[in-house]
Amino acid sequence: GKGWGGLGYGPFYGSLTFQGIVPYYYDELHPNTAVELNRCYYNAMADNPRDKKTVNDVVSGKCRDGREVCEDCREIDIGDISTAHFTLCQKPWSCLPHSQDMLQHRLCRRLHHE
Repeated sequence: GKGWGGLGYGPFYGSLTFQGIVPYYYDELHPNTAVELNRCYYNAMADNPRDKKTVNDVVSGKCRDGREVCEDCREIDIGDISTAHFTLCQKPWSCLPHSQDMLQHRLCRRLHHE
């Protein structure tokens, strides 16, 4: 097919789901009404904002978004997060422990147990 509305939205990972309908909705049905939301609070993924590994909770490298300063969403208070995306943490029913006391695991553990 040609994606949502027959307009070519997709094929990309998630294009048949929320990740496809949202761009279609705002690009085609309600153009010029979208706003960019803070990725730490909406669709939080517990991803590293920098291009190098985090080792022993030391974050290094350049910001992936090209900015000089980037917020590390892994340090956000769980109560401030509105929605989560479980690609990196995996689905809660997979029962991954995320048991290491590392920045990479703490937010996943909180998201799974909140």
